[in-house]
Amino acid sequence: MEPMKTVRTAVVLLVLLAAAGLAFIYSGLYNVAADEEHSGFVRWVLHTTQSKSVHRRAEQVVVPDWVAKPSPAALRTGFIHYQEMCATCHGAPGVPISEIGQGLNPAPPELSGHAEDPDESFWIIKHGIKMTGMPGFGVTHDDEEIWAIVAFLQAMPKMTQEDYKKMVAEVWTESPVI
Repeated sequence: MEPMKTVRTAVVLLVLLAAAGLAFIYSGLYNVAADEEHSGFVRWVLHTTQSKSVHRRAEQVVVPDWVAKPSPAALRTGFIHYQEMCATCHGAPGVPISEIGQGLNPAPPELSGHAEDPDESFWIIKHGIKMTGMPGFGVTHDDEEIWAIVAFLQAMPKMTQEDYKKMVAEVWTESPVI
């Protein structure tokens, strides 16, 4: 096959694929309702894209040494932020994911059972993830506060329900939320 004909064929195929994609988008056939699961293929594409994107960007994140052994003050700060901003969607020891979190698609991970890599947790908390309900807290929190949340996330899988309830009671009797 001559080179010009190959190029023409490739261009025609790309134009047809783009037209088919636009026709699908404008048809409204894909159901975007949060209460209907994505197909297996779409779920795989979204999850794989998210996972690889976060991993790639988190490679640039340097985890402070203190995150592995945080001070009680840092854990308290991380706990307060987690309780106020994260527990609703992600749950906590003895605290199930709320109705809000249950209505999200994709479903938010339950974070009390295992700790993610701290660099990836930091990146996700700071930047958020588009179209998941996960906001980027870097616009409202400085890196030190975000690292405190990460330190708390690292400690939370070792907590019992009683440990968590005790933290809630201690913090909210000292400084009630208005």
